[in-house]
Amino acid sequence: MHAAIAGCTTMSDFIYGIDFGTSNSSIAIWDVKKRELVRDTRIARVESSFMYFPYSARAEPPVIGDEAKRRYVSDNMRGRFFQAIKTILPNATFTETVFNNHSYTIEELIAFPLHQMKQRADDVTGQDVKRVVMGRPAVFSTDPAEDALAEQRLHRAAKAAGFTEIHFQYEPIAAAFAYESRIQKPERVLVGDFGGGTSDFCVVQLDPHRQGLTDRMSDILATGGLPTAGNKYDGATMWHKLTPLFGRDATYESWGKRIEVPNALHRRICQWDQIVFLNNAQNLDLLWRLSHSSDAPEAFERFIALVKENQGFALFQVIEAAKIALASKIVAPLQFNHPRILIDERMTLSEFNRISADITAGIVGYLDKFLADARIERGSIETVFLTGGTSLIRSLRAEFKQRFGAEKIRDGEEFTSVGDGLALSAPLFFPELHR
Repeated sequence: MHAAIAGCTTMSDFIYGIDFGTSNSSIAIWDVKKRELVRDTRIARVESSFMYFPYSARAEPPVIGDEAKRRYVSDNMRGRFFQAIKTILPNATFTETVFNNHSYTIEELIAFPLHQMKQRADDVTGQDVKRVVMGRPAVFSTDPAEDALAEQRLHRAAKAAGFTEIHFQYEPIAAAFAYESRIQKPERVLVGDFGGGTSDFCVVQLDPHRQGLTDRMSDILATGGLPTAGNKYDGATMWHKLTPLFGRDATYESWGKRIEVPNALHRRICQWDQIVFLNNAQNLDLLWRLSHSSDAPEAFERFIALVKENQGFALFQVIEAAKIALASKIVAPLQFNHPRILIDERMTLSEFNRISADITAGIVGYLDKFLADARIERGSIETVFLTGGTSLIRSLRAEFKQRFGAEKIRDGEEFTSVGDGLALSAPLFFPELHR
């Protein structure tokens, strides 16, 4: 449980739990009087953490969530599109961005989706709810100063979205409390929460009879995490499977010698949101020269189209779809039909496991050290609760089965358990809920 940052007290019948994720976001509602979660279809769905500013003559609010992706694609990917904006929070060098002649701070940008989630929940409760438990990863950054900055910024964004009493809870602990609502007897649980940007862990002693108590510190045995998760798997697919189609490992003629094309350009296109920064005269001139002097002219024509026509997001949607498909299949298509970037590939499960093996090894290597540092024996773990979309990757899940046994693995509600757990954490933070 993390220390609270609070503003003025505003009493109401409800408290919200908001999971603002790197890839997906959700909101849940705690009913103060009934001491239970509010279930309503208007807040049941998970929204993508996308934000899109169409080009406009004047500053207008962005399009948020799944609709942002649809609008961005229908507008031929013009305008300003944000995907993993949560990952910017610890970056002190990002202070503001200008679009449609208006300057936005990182707090103002994040306030947009937070405010939209608040409005959706307010429609359910019929109240202007001011109290919220916000989720945060166990580690925004391994640098303590950057980690603190990220939380401060998220607090200011929540305040700008309309909340006045704001508390923070670690996301893996929230997931643990969500799981606790499903069990009938005490269990020592290892929680692995795997999103788009971070992999977080906690070990918690859960007991359904202790749910709703105000002090659970003694039940939380260890927390930790690392900034590696689903987006890294997408980048690995791009690097190993698709960058050769854009000229990686090609050679070019220079002063009578054949020289390998440097990898720097291809490293940049392994993060879709970095591709836009290649769209400048210097880089485009280099790509044009490589399309004429290399032994892979068609590959560099594709590269030029990828950059000039802003196709990075659309291509990474194909990559992510393949990753998701391989959670249940043994082969997935990698097909892209842009007229200047025609790709017709497929990726097998074994191939995906191989090209992402170092990422999986890094995550479970951290897990092993996390347990060792906390002096927690594997055999003392009674249940392993896996949540978050990345937890569905089969090679990652297999590592947990190998370490703890398949019979201990539990999952479910991969995209909403953290939001539910944040709302269930309300009694830990708000005095009138104490019992």
